[in-house]
Amino acid sequence: MYKKSIGHLIGHIAYIALYGVLIISTIFLYNSANLAELVYAGWIILAFGIIFLLWSSKSRKEGYVEALVESGMCAFVRHPEFLGHILIIFALVIISQHWISLIVGATLIVLLCLAMIEEEKRNMEKFGDAYRDYMKRVPRINLIAGIIKQIHSKRE
Repeated sequence: MYKKSIGHLIGHIAYIALYGVLIISTIFLYNSANLAELVYAGWIILAFGIIFLLWSSKSRKEGYVEALVESGMCAFVRHPEFLGHILIIFALVIISQHWISLIVGATLIVLLCLAMIEEEKRNMEKFGDAYRDYMKRVPRINLIAGIIKQIHSKRE
């Protein structure tokens, strides 16, 4: 147990350090390839990612209970906060347009994917078949598929 918590802590520290490197590299390497269209798209994605992250964080804090939450944003994607972070990371990479940001961003997204898998293992242990059924109904982070599934389930 102790080893697992130390590894978890080291993972969080590495993630935060890499996130900081990405933010700093985006500031200093802003628009490196000089593709203004990408910068504009990046700012839009960044705004959407921040809104999504804040919305999911707020709803999680308000509705935090020891039960499986299937309403709000969790009705569309199983990991709304992870999706918000992925959007932010992607936006920072395309805003900076530099290979350093690309490598750091890709590493962060891989770490987030691994964290999602670990969280799903914990949720399957904690909630059992209810979570497995939830996994069948709600996509991991694909918001578009989640919206389509919700529309189809409302019609039926």
